[in-house]
Formats: sequence, structure tokens, C-alpha cells
Amino acid sequence: MLGVSLFGALAVQAAPTPRITIEGGNKTLQDNVRHFLPFADESCQVQPWRLRSLMRDAQTQIHKAGEALGYYQLQFDTEISRDDECWGVTLRLTPGEPVRVRELRIVITGEASEDRAFQAIHNDPGMKVGDRLNHGRYETLKSRFGNLAIARGYFDGKFDLARISINRATNAARVELVYDSGSRYRFGNVEIQQDILDDDFVRRYVNLQEGEPYDTEQLLELKNLYSSSNYFAAVMTSPDLNALGDKTVPVKVQLEARKRYSYSAGAGVATDTGPRLLLGYEDRYFNRRGHNITANLHLATVQSSFEAAYTIPMHRPAYEYVRLRAGYHREDTSSILSDLYRVGASYTVFHDNEWLQTWGLDYAMEESQVGSQPMNRTHLLIPSLQFSRTRTDGRAYPLRGWRLATGVLGSPESLGSDVSFLQWFGRGKYIRSALGGRIILRADLGVTEVNNFPDLPASLRFFAGGDASVRGYSYKSIGERDEVIPKPGEEPPAAPPGEEGEPGKPPEKKYEVIGGRNLLVTSIEYDYLIRPQWAIAAFYDQGDASNDFKFNFRRSVGLGVRWISPIGPVRFDIACALDDVRCGSSGLDGWGFHFSIGPDL
Repeated sequence: MLGVSLFGALAVQAAPTPRITIEGGNKTLQDNVRHFLPFADESCQVQPWRLRSLMRDAQTQIHKAGEALGYYQLQFDTEISRDDECWGVTLRLTPGEPVRVRELRIVITGEASEDRAFQAIHNDPGMKVGDRLNHGRYETLKSRFGNLAIARGYFDGKFDLARISINRATNAARVELVYDSGSRYRFGNVEIQQDILDDDFVRRYVNLQEGEPYDTEQLLELKNLYSSSNYFAAVMTSPDLNALGDKTVPVKVQLEARKRYSYSAGAGVATDTGPRLLLGYEDRYFNRRGHNITANLHLATVQSSFEAAYTIPMHRPAYEYVRLRAGYHREDTSSILSDLYRVGASYTVFHDNEWLQTWGLDYAMEESQVGSQPMNRTHLLIPSLQFSRTRTDGRAYPLRGWRLATGVLGSPESLGSDVSFLQWFGRGKYIRSALGGRIILRADLGVTEVNNFPDLPASLRFFAGGDASVRGYSYKSIGERDEVIPKPGEEPPAAPPGEEGEPGKPPEKKYEVIGGRNLLVTSIEYDYLIRPQWAIAAFYDQGDASNDFKFNFRRSVGLGVRWISPIGPVRFDIACALDDVRCGSSGLDGWGFHFSIGPDL
């Protein structure tokens, strides 16, 4: 039975097909002629009488195919052949001199004559004097007028004249288009259908006013505003073209609510933090004024945190909001132990120039110990101002884009803080396609002004090292170092093997990283796609955190693999430290293995 099925499959695969050969002219003409042929899809079993009938029809269709591309003098010969298996047709084309556009007249009347979008079509219609006549481009030009009229509210627009005049004797064409747009319609009343929020609040998202010129781009923007609000699962914005009157267009907005409550759970892993567990809760619309409550818990061996936030949309809810928050953050590394409690408020506004601006005021109480320094408890009232902006081409693997973030924060003792300080930070990343792949540049900078550095809590000190800093070095392992002073009763560090008991030999000094006032980290990376979802990378990182501006950069080089997964890029890097403990000097010392997940920008 299997043999019979296999034989049948091979027989079907080897079935003969008609041979249609087209010679002469260019490939565009040949393809268009083939497309017009009425017998192109016939099988070898076609009856002779039907084939003869189709060949007669083909005479007209071949001329139409040529004329569509401006070949009004097209001549051709047809040869039909047969053998025992099938039939074939050979067409030999002689295109002749093509018809060219000798005159192009485009006139726009009505209100659209002053519309820049219509002027753009007038100035670049897609054809010009001297071009070979192409009826497809002519029809495309007419469609551009019609589509633009609908998009911009010229619902009464029509062509007073749309004509191509051809002089076959001179192979010349005159193209004439006279478009009368009529009056441009205006937006009318906006009707919103929803039942979970106050109508007054929902209308704050509306980006158009009654009486403004109609534009579908504004309707699309309105849809995006509602879709990104986090309140609605489905959004439909549409003009009511059945209710046109007095040159106005009513707009209907239909909103389908999302579920009010959201619960999330997840797990992940990163080299800096180790395994981690994430739990989240959200009340998307706590009340009919659109207030929002979130709570998030992150548990990991190095960093754990909990934060609850209450968000209040402001007058322009899509662009500004106030957030009240409270949280706890714990960090436990080889040199840092920190417990930070924070409550605060912030005001965030998204400006028309696409910069995100956030004013903040936080009260922070932190108990922290860095290295062997004594445990330090600080109470700080911290005002802050931050700006950020991201530009990207929107791809999961962006080929062009950048991200900038900068901010200033401080805490004056005059407001009751235990420590006075002023701090500025800046972070940037730039991606550009080059050499068949991508160049990725990254920089992190920071400057702190404080009278007594040991008074500065751990969360406000700068460190370098880790997945997103200087790879090849462990998380927050780069910074100013302090000598470890043994506590009373503790034994000093043991001397290196082989040197025990040497008379007069002082004990080996031990140092711990304590961070720094200032930070400078830079990185350059090149990656290259080897498969649609896989890339390889090479990079060079350097950075330091210092109490002055005499940076002692720790450097590293390395290679990596990138997987562009459905949840975002997954990165695995192997980095070689070039300073302190150099890679290759002893086993795995100086080698860094880094794993991280997240967007490039």
C-alpha cells in the first residue's frame, strides 16, 4: 500500500505542464504579457477547440498588456507546438517605439488647493514629462487623490477631468487630471461609549476639537491614546459617514474595558542578582476617576524589593500623572549590606518634544554598611528632577536608536536631613547599523558633592562592574577601596601560602570596595546577525568609581551570543578582565560570565 501511494505521489509530481515561452522586449513587458494571457493556467488536457478560442482572445489581451506599459506599436508572432505529452506556445514580441508623456497637466481646485498634503502629490505625482506612459502609474496617481481626500475630510471630492490622450503617429501622450476637492469637512461631536469611568475623565484623552479640520491621523492617535491608557482591552474610533451634515463628521468611540484586577507572577535569572521571583498586583481603575494601584515584590539573593504605588492621572491623563509610593529595598553583596525604606511622591509629564520629565520628593531612611565601615543610619529628604527620552525604529532588534537619561538630586541638612549632598547622573546608549551589523555605544556618568563621603549611604554611592556596567567584573566590585582593619580580637589576614612564619614579614593587607563619589563607565560593542533570531557580539568595557576625577579604569574584552526571543533579547557574554586579577592567570579567575534579558533600548 505504501509503495502504491509513493508511486502515485511521484507520478503527480512529474506531470507535464504547458510550455509558454515569451521572447523579445524587457522582463517587465514579458511578465505583464504572461499575466494577461488567457491560457496561462490551462493544463495539458485542454481541448484543441478551447485552445484555439483562447488564442484568438489572446490577440486582444497581448495588445492590452503592451498598451498598459506604453507599447502601443507592439507586434508579435505566435507559434503553437505539440508533442505526445503536452502543448506549448512561443510568443515573439517586437515592442516598437513606446508612447511617452509629452504633456502632464495636474490641477487641484477647492479647499485642497491650499492643503500641503495635496501639494505634495502635485509636486511628486510619480510620473513626469519624458517618461514612458504607464497606465498603472496613472491609476495609482488617481487612487492617491481619492485616498488622501477620504483621509483628510474632502468627502465630496471628484475628478472633473481624468484623461489620457494618445497620438499614435507621434507616440506622444497627454495626461490631464483636474481634481475638485470641494470643501473640507470638520470634526463634529465625539460620542464615547464606555461604562467604567467618569465621562469627564474619559474625554480628557480626546485630542481633537469640534470644528477642527477632519484628519484620520488624529483618529488613529486618539485610538492609540486610549489603547495605551491601560483601562481598555479594545478600542474603536471611527467617523460616522452616514451622519454627514453641515460639512461636519461625527466621531464614534467604542471602548471595551479591561479586567479591573491583574495578578502576575514570574521567575528569572541574571548574573548580577541570581535567581529571582517576581509577584505583581494591579487595580487598573480603583475608582471612576481612573486612579490606579500597583504592588510589586521582587525576591533575589542579592537584591530584593517591595513597592506599592498609587497613581493619579492629571488634566491630560495620557501625558501627566502624580504618583504616591512607598517601598523597601534590600541589597546584600560581598561589600554592601543595605536596608532602605522610602516614601515619596512624583509628578511626571510627557512633553510634546518627547522628553519625559519627573519631579520627585522622597523621604528615605537607610541602614547600610559598606565594607568594614560601621553600620550607618541616615534620614534624608531628597528632592529630585529627571529627564529621559528614547528613540528607536521599533524593532525587537533595533538597527538605529538611542536612549538618554539624566537627573539631579540632593538632600540639604536645612530640611532635616542627616547628610547634605548634591548628585548628578547621566546615562546614554546609541545603536547604529554598520559593517553589516550593529555598533552599540554606552556610557554612564555620575558626580557627587558631599562633605564627608563615609556619611553617604550605600544606595547613593557609585559603583561599577556587572552585566550592565563593566563585564568581566562582578556586580558592584569596582570603586574606591578601603583597607580592612581587623577588629579587636580578630586575627589579621593570613600570609600567602609558603610565606607563613617568615620573620619580620608583615601580614598581607586586605582591601574592600566602598564605592565612590564619581562614576565613568564606557562601552563599545559590535554584534552581527548570523541567523534571523541569533547574533554574535564582541565588546570592550571600561569604568571606575572614584572619589576624585583620577579614574583608574578597569577594562575588559569579551564575546557574546544574542537570541532575539519573543520576550526580548537574551544575552550571554563571556568577558575577560584586563586589570586586577587578569583572566587566564589562574583557573577561572578574571573570567566573567554574564546572562541578562531585556530590550536594547
